[in-house]
Amino acid sequence: MRILIVDDELELLELLRLSLHGNGWFIDTASDVHEAKSYLDAFHYQGIILDRTLNGIDQSLNLITYAKQKNPQQPILLLSALSSVDDKVQGLEMGADDYLEKPFDIKELRARITALSRRFSPNSLTVEMFEIDPQAQSIRKEGVEITLSKNEHALFFYLLSRGTVASRDEIMDALYDNPQNVTQNAVDELVARLRKKLSRTLIKTIKTRGYVIEI
Repeated sequence: MRILIVDDELELLELLRLSLHGNGWFIDTASDVHEAKSYLDAFHYQGIILDRTLNGIDQSLNLITYAKQKNPQQPILLLSALSSVDDKVQGLEMGADDYLEKPFDIKELRARITALSRRFSPNSLTVEMFEIDPQAQSIRKEGVEITLSKNEHALFFYLLSRGTVASRDEIMDALYDNPQNVTQNAVDELVARLRKKLSRTLIKTIKTRGYVIEI
């Protein structure tokens, strides 16, 4: 599941990235509107965590509108110190799908994003002959679940959730805690193993650019 977090408090941004990363969650972070929009242009997200106020200005409507125009199925949670009932109502009326006030518990934030993702995710996808459940993150063929290694599983659902071409460097950053210690050949070998277990045509190579799963 790919998550975008937008907040101008850099320490909080890094804390959230470290707390939420892992177990199939890939985290992108942005600290201003321009950076957030560049991520929204590039990726489809299963969850967006957005601080209402960036650099002293309420940017919620701007970014919510931009994200929903890009993809109406991108769920958005507003995270804000503005905590009155009127603030929450206003945030939801702007188009946010949930609202959590600061300070918050990281476990509640994770649970809310998971719940939002389930609301917006399709129950299943069929790609070639494979039945894919994005919520359970399972892959079946003719009713039989296919077992993948941890990295194979992470790569498959990373490419599936991304929806656009991913370079080898981007894959390394998403899959490995220390990508500087991993060679690009490791990514190619991982793709080769996935193709062997699934299908040679499921993951497509885009010359000089990287890999993609087209739905």
